Amino acid sequence: MKRAARDSVRGVGIASTGNAAISLSAYAYINGLKCHVFLPRGIARDRLTQIQAYRPTITLCTTYDEAIRECQSTADREGFLNCNPGARIEKVIGDSGIGREIANKKKWAYVVCPTNNGTLLAGVWQGLKAAGVRTRMIAAATKQTRVAEGIAGFHRFEQRAMSQALKESNGDVVMVTDEDVSDAARLLISDGLIVEGAAAAAVAALKYIHLTRGSNVCGVITGTGLKFPRSVKELLRDAAAEMH
Repeated sequence: MKRAARDSVRGVGIASTGNAAISLSAYAYINGLKCHVFLPRGIARDRLTQIQAYRPTITLCTTYDEAIRECQSTADREGFLNCNPGARIEKVIGDSGIGREIANKKKWAYVVCPTNNGTLLAGVWQGLKAAGVRTRMIAAATKQTRVAEGIAGFHRFEQRAMSQALKESNGDVVMVTDEDVSDAARLLISDGLIVEGAAAAAVAALKYIHLTRGSNVCGVITGTGLKFPRSVKELLRDAAAEMH
């Protein structure tokens, strides 16, 4: 928003699978800016409803990759600020605040981030590095999924910054399955944390990491499940059955 105001642009725009579009639409609405949102067809109704609440201009595309391209070309043509991953370093800088926040909590063996484009992971690492913290970054990703829409596809449009973070931290990419994510979501629910599927991927990845006794691991939980009642309904039912 600060960049848009500084450059006196006509508006802002983003291609998104949901969460980023919700945030950008809301902040654009608050700041009186026109917002353009490019979404893949098949986006969950819960996400679409939240985006529509802030009255952006919505364009539905066949795939997320097409949405990225359409946002870029429309931004060039109409003069709005392209906020796509990989196009705005401000997004990485913003996420660095998460790294600074967790830097001094414990000595972390690993920090796990749900990852699609890599913006979050790159930003968290930037914040940790600035605070002098050395840890291994783990990208929890999935190629195909029905339950973790926010990270579906592992597109890596923030490839350069993400790869640098993984290299500098001696980190790794862990691919998780829908079963892993569902199990992790139910585990978190049993502990009182209702999260969306993409957020649960941070915990789902732990089963693939070699942990020693006493290791401290930080899983970055990125989104509440309360935003998506339809998708969390089955998880709550299953969790209730397990607890009884």
